Amino acid sequence: MNGERTSWRRLLAAWLATFFAFAAVAHGNFETTDAGFTLLAARNLVHRGDSGILRADQGATSVGEAEGAKLLAVGNCGKVGPDGIAYTWFPFGHQLLLVPFAWVGDSIERTWPVIDAAFRRRVAPGQTHEQAAYTPEHVRGSPVVLQGLVSLLVPPSCAASILLLLFLLARRLGAGERDAWITALAILLTTQCFAFGRETLSDGPGLVFLLATVLAVANVHAGAGARAALLGGLCGGAAVLLRYQNAALLVPIGVALLLACWRPRRLLPVGAFVLGVVPAALLLLAANHARFGNAFDTGYPRVDDWLDQPVWLGATKILFAAGRGVAWLSPIVWLALPLAMNRRVPVRWRWLAWLVFLFPLWFFGRARGWQGGECWAARYVTHGLVLLLAIVLPQTLPWRRWPKLWWALCAFGAFACLTSVVAPVRGVKQLADQAAWSRGLLPDQVDAADPVSWMPAYTPLVANWRYAFASAHGEFERNGYERNDGSAIAAVFGATAASADQTHAPIHWEDRNGRHLWWRFWGDLAKRPWWLLLLPTVALAALFAWVAVRARTPAASDSSTAR
Repeated sequence: MNGERTSWRRLLAAWLATFFAFAAVAHGNFETTDAGFTLLAARNLVHRGDSGILRADQGATSVGEAEGAKLLAVGNCGKVGPDGIAYTWFPFGHQLLLVPFAWVGDSIERTWPVIDAAFRRRVAPGQTHEQAAYTPEHVRGSPVVLQGLVSLLVPPSCAASILLLLFLLARRLGAGERDAWITALAILLTTQCFAFGRETLSDGPGLVFLLATVLAVANVHAGAGARAALLGGLCGGAAVLLRYQNAALLVPIGVALLLACWRPRRLLPVGAFVLGVVPAALLLLAANHARFGNAFDTGYPRVDDWLDQPVWLGATKILFAAGRGVAWLSPIVWLALPLAMNRRVPVRWRWLAWLVFLFPLWFFGRARGWQGGECWAARYVTHGLVLLLAIVLPQTLPWRRWPKLWWALCAFGAFACLTSVVAPVRGVKQLADQAAWSRGLLPDQVDAADPVSWMPAYTPLVANWRYAFASAHGEFERNGYERNDGSAIAAVFGATAASADQTHAPIHWEDRNGRHLWWRFWGDLAKRPWWLLLLPTVALAALFAWVAVRARTPAASDSSTAR
């Protein structure tokens, strides 16, 4: 790291500014099935001490849990263990992460049940509690306080932590303070990494710990000892516990640490790193055995059951798909890939950058479901993409060599990120599926998310803006609640419905009229002006951004060109 040190006040202010900036565009409720199942498991850990999801005859506490158990029993998002109880396959570490929120949220729900009652009245007007229990909007949106807490607090915290870790890693790799901030802000705000600050999936928390692991390895390369390596191992274990596929990336990262210690014969840091991984590994193995009777069974399908696509086709989709392609949603990769071969990047980092980028591309290129489901971009390769950029950019500084091209690509990437804010992924995906069915593009055996994530007619860079325009002009809703079925797919995709199933406006209340944004969701729920919620959030983001810019750095000089 360069001689000057960044003020801790600047780092804290930058974290808070980023948190409140992402809080301003956070969701009001869960937007993914994955998060719903994870939360069910977390709540059961709080109430019963296990993560099982029960059927009605086993004592399910809600219709949502009972219906979820049915889906898990047929291999959708999980499976039934030897004890006859269904368990979700979504990462056990993410379930543990949501446990404190489940405890707090449930306490709030018990203290003020009026909040959930108000939600029921809005999404299921005129229905009793028993009737609303079978209304999909109410079932998937409840408990509303708990889902709102997680959506508002967890993703923005991940975004803020990712920014600081990217900055610290860039500094450790030799960038000056200004160049390190450019690196961190560009990766977070102009690539598909942006979505991790808004989505309630496990990918964001997993990336936080993966970046912390790489930072620890970089510190060991710079001469740090066993303590840094132990911390890196602990973070690496947590990264795997939160996203099992991170285990494949942890191997080359661990090898990079081994190479840093090999010649000087410093084997103590290597042992400390391995020791740090052990607690998470043991916890995962124990949880797997308790749930599925096999320490190496996470509940996910067998690998050969879903890796059945030609790798060249899948990789092409991941890179260039109109709906989720890396090339469009993370455009600075066009500069980073050739720069990853540049000799300014030391060999010890160059091979790691390529490996962590190419392995997920090769692995998930073979997968049905390469798109990643209800998410923005092909999220399965985002971790490798971020690590590639984090290693290459601070050591090559492309904004100095090609400033016009660099800032043009950043501007396009920022536009793509903004596009993900103006409309909900779930709502757009629903209408895209309906439009594809109306055009006869989806035979029964084809995953609906595949064509609409691949074909130019469904690109979100256009569709999301049309969706936002239609939503703002009342195309999807009437009387403040009722779905306005009929012309939704025509308004967004120019398609004509061939059956009644293809005429549905966005089904979820929070996917209509801008309610995917928390301040609009809770403003409409409480019947209060939404700007009263948004304004303080934006003001705090601006205040802390100003403090971050004004905070003094201890050393006056900026040795940006140091290596």
